[in-house]
Amino acid sequence: MTSRREYCPIACGVDVLGDRWTPLIIRELMIGASGFNEIHRGLPRISRSLLAQRLRDLGRRGLVEHTASRPGRSGAYELTASGQALTPIVWAMGHWAAEWVFGDPGADDCDGLSLIWRTHQIAVPARLPEARTVVHLVLTGAGGAQGWLDIERPGITVCKDDQGLAVDLALEADTAQMQRWLVGLVPFRDLIASGHARFLGPSRLAKAFPTWFDTTPYSKSLSRGEQRRLRDAVPA
Repeated sequence: MTSRREYCPIACGVDVLGDRWTPLIIRELMIGASGFNEIHRGLPRISRSLLAQRLRDLGRRGLVEHTASRPGRSGAYELTASGQALTPIVWAMGHWAAEWVFGDPGADDCDGLSLIWRTHQIAVPARLPEARTVVHLVLTGAGGAQGWLDIERPGITVCKDDQGLAVDLALEADTAQMQRWLVGLVPFRDLIASGHARFLGPSRLAKAFPTWFDTTPYSKSLSRGEQRRLRDAVPA
């Protein structure tokens, strides 16, 4: 009988990670998502039924553990020891892509709602304002959307609907340019200087806003890629 796969550890690993969604589900879990709805908000392009199937598959493979819901509480997913051991591999995939194949976002890459949701995952609790602060984000252009960040240490609650809270700071920005800032392609000051972003509100909050978030995880890999592209562009 012919084996359906090559007898090789890499081939075995591809069986686990060789589809589009599995590494991204692991990404969501390793950056703090736990509930089904929370994971889905980080992956809005996957159907809920497919996400449920993938989570079941990861559970059967021993990578994800599910704690059943209790009265008044929703169930939670978390990585097992085996799943945790995959996190350096998932990060390495991101760093490789950032250096070798990643580029500026196209119109299809722009998703304002996902971008707004992602901000709470990269927030640095110690840098957030001490007093409760509400920020209204208005993203324009391809993938435009709006949302509210209700910031109260140690975290941020993301709202896509107006909760009637008093807004302390408003930010209007181009979605694609905000995507570039979020992944570390450009500093926020470049968005302001180019007119792609503008604040309405106290200058102290406007100046502090970019410091509340860590956009540096891929910065070294992106920098190496940019330096190599510049070298390759220089005529011999």
